[in-house]
Amino acid sequence: MNLEAFCYLGLLRFPEQLEPSLTLLPNGMKEEATKFLATVKDLPKAELIQRWARLREQEWDALRGKALERTGLQLDQLAPSLRLWCGSWVINHG
Repeated sequence: MNLEAFCYLGLLRFPEQLEPSLTLLPNGMKEEATKFLATVKDLPKAELIQRWARLREQEWDALRGKALERTGLQLDQLAPSLRLWCGSWVINHG
């Protein structure tokens, strides 16, 4: 689980429920998420959105690289519905 994504999404969509939700995480993850949350929780919404977008872009770049390496497919050249399917396959068979 990507704790940065968890925190960004929580702050953007459900800020009042994020801290109570951290208790559901395993102890090591909970501590890490709490530390990260402390560094970003007071950021303006626009900054949170930018960071979320940057994180998603980095994840997509990594997935594209794995797909190319493992299958020879360039995800960006596939139809959008196939991108999701192939991306999921790469993640599950990685």
